Amino acid sequence: MNTTVVDGSPLRLEFRRIQAISSRGNQRIRVTPAGELFAYLEQRDCPCGEDWSAPWPDEPLRRLSPAERRQLASTLIGSGFLELPRQIVAAGRDGFRDEIDAALGPRRHSVSIERAPAPAAFACLRAALLALAGPPFSA
Repeated sequence: MNTTVVDGSPLRLEFRRIQAISSRGNQRIRVTPAGELFAYLEQRDCPCGEDWSAPWPDEPLRRLSPAERRQLASTLIGSGFLELPRQIVAAGRDGFRDEIDAALGPRRHSVSIERAPAPAAFACLRAALLALAGPPFSA
């Protein structure tokens, strides 16, 4: 199985949406270099300081096709995500934090956005991941 995309570089992505008040509704999506897509939606209220009540599922939600992985890697590079600042934070107490950790070969970048509008580069990559995960992650 081919586990690489874009110039032979393996792709790894992880998205997390963590709410400030309750963990119920927290989301996470992970794409492995093998194209496995894991997704988890928190259904419970976790103890204070914990975002998830369970580990990642044992089995992927689905496997991305080589074309889907190439498109995701192209979105990562073409959107400008790799040039975003590591943190974008607006003042406040509630709301949510969105995080994306990305790796394409040796290139790695993580971005955390808290209570602030997401720049287009972040929003584009997040939308692609949510769409690939499907409902209930995508609207």
